Amino acid sequence: MKNNPHFAPANLRLLAVLAAFAAALLGLLWLPATHLAAQDTVVPEVPPNAENGLLIYAERCVVCHGELGDGQGIQAIEAGLEPATLADPAFKLTAVPSVMFDIISNGNLAAGMPPFGETSTNPLSEAEIWDMIALAYSFSTRPGEIAAGEALATELGADIATWPGLEYWFSRSNEQILAELASEDILGIDVSSLSQEEKLSLLDYGRSLHYTYTDPLAAFAPVEQATIGGQVLNGSTNEIVTEGEVRLRAFTAQLEEMYSETAPVGEDGRFEFQIEDVPADWVFLADVTYGDLTFNSDAVQVSVVEPTVDLPMFVFDTTTDPAVIVIDRLHMIITFTEERVTVSELYIFSNTASAVFVGESGDFAEGTVKLGLPTGADNISFQRGFGTTLDTFIPATNFVQTDTGWVDTTPLRPGAGSLNLLVNYDLPYDDGLLLAHPLTYTLVGGASVIMADAGVNITESEWISQGAQATASGSFVSYVNTNLAGATAVSLTLDGRPSQILDSQGNALPVRNETNELIVGGVALAAMLVVGFFLVQRWRAYPEVGTYPEMETTAATVPQVKTTAPSRTAVRRRDDKTTLLQAIADLDDAYEAGELDETAYQQQRQALKDRLTAVWN
Repeated sequence: MKNNPHFAPANLRLLAVLAAFAAALLGLLWLPATHLAAQDTVVPEVPPNAENGLLIYAERCVVCHGELGDGQGIQAIEAGLEPATLADPAFKLTAVPSVMFDIISNGNLAAGMPPFGETSTNPLSEAEIWDMIALAYSFSTRPGEIAAGEALATELGADIATWPGLEYWFSRSNEQILAELASEDILGIDVSSLSQEEKLSLLDYGRSLHYTYTDPLAAFAPVEQATIGGQVLNGSTNEIVTEGEVRLRAFTAQLEEMYSETAPVGEDGRFEFQIEDVPADWVFLADVTYGDLTFNSDAVQVSVVEPTVDLPMFVFDTTTDPAVIVIDRLHMIITFTEERVTVSELYIFSNTASAVFVGESGDFAEGTVKLGLPTGADNISFQRGFGTTLDTFIPATNFVQTDTGWVDTTPLRPGAGSLNLLVNYDLPYDDGLLLAHPLTYTLVGGASVIMADAGVNITESEWISQGAQATASGSFVSYVNTNLAGATAVSLTLDGRPSQILDSQGNALPVRNETNELIVGGVALAAMLVVGFFLVQRWRAYPEVGTYPEMETTAATVPQVKTTAPSRTAVRRRDDKTTLLQAIADLDDAYEAGELDETAYQQQRQALKDRLTAVWN
């Protein structure tokens, strides 16, 4: 057990905001506004319920006001807005419930807030608006403050049955009530000798008698005692692994490693970690070495609601049989510049075995997945994909050139979509080109070609034109070939001189060379891209800034291979966050081991952080 003193702010709790929640536009800002609609302000008919308000808040307000009520919601930050900080006691002091009701109902368009009352396309009922107001008070009222007010009222002999009712508390701010206490006997007790803090605790207690309080910050409190444990299973044999060590690490949302500990694997295959004082924003990642490979868990978190997490881990045997590898899809994206053509080939590989492919020699450092490229190709680069969008590809530098082509030096985990690889290269182009290269594995799902509609055609009949279609990125033409099963090469002939386009000033330009735009627009056009793929091996990659040497993967820096489900046929995929977090952790290890210089390390870590931040947000 390790007692960890580190604390980190919970304002970046790793909970994704669903797209449907954006219907709230810029959320509730609760800033002063003029009355925009003729809706009568009312007092609640029944005590408001802050628990219900919290559910509405998660759907329609968190994007601006933030999960902590601190005004740091994603949309507010991006738009440069400053919503009310609901968790600030100063807000609770001056907030007038009836004014809040009016602003929520009628909006404040000048501040970027739409109305949520009758004029809204998705209106809240009056009761729901009052529930939101009760939640606003809950944000800035700690449970201890209510308890202190109750204890003080009991000590002073207060008769709460004689205290003002619901209408009183929901028509005045705390500041107004304090002013009335100075001259009126509102609570039936002598408060003249009380401090303002004591008076405010009485008001917190009195107001809480007329709404259902909830603590919206409870989920973000540190976990006093967390337990993370699980069992290590061999996914190839479904047998329990009875020896070894599991390492558990914790990272903040700022990607700082805050905790690292190891625990033995018992005879029953189980391991367990006891961690004290765990901040709510920590993300845990475990790994275990099996043979020459290191396998990772999914990323998990604990909370005060769920302080115990079961974290199963799976390892796999290895295979050297290249027949287990297939190409599910091949997408070729072609763009033209003056006397050159740039080709981007998107491969989706699968490992059909229940074992990790480590290359035909059995030593992954000598090569695993092989690739063939056309003769004369230059400006060659490789990128691995991390998610369901093509902007999540980052450079992959584990590829080395051989006498017959290029090979990856990273093991290939079991499962569908195990590796998603973008290969880029240039070739000379003079009104025509035979583009051909070997296919080193069976292509089972066909191939597609996507290129700008610029007067260039593919001449072979096997490549069937899907016609030209316009997208937001321009006009593209696509071809498909479904007759490549068993083929040992892919071949196509390009014919034609690319046409020119004009810029906004009327200057002639080459056809746009925006590869990513062509990928996004064209793949959507062909409707062939299979999403949901995740890279899961450990890899070393540098950003596309400068030139860096290729790193050699050795037994001391073995690849991290994604864990999968124990079934031989069903494979569980890790999400983008886990993969990127592991990549950062591996990069840190490489830097500490002296494998990277400071400049390369900082550049690559920042690139990965940018990717991970985009995924988490």
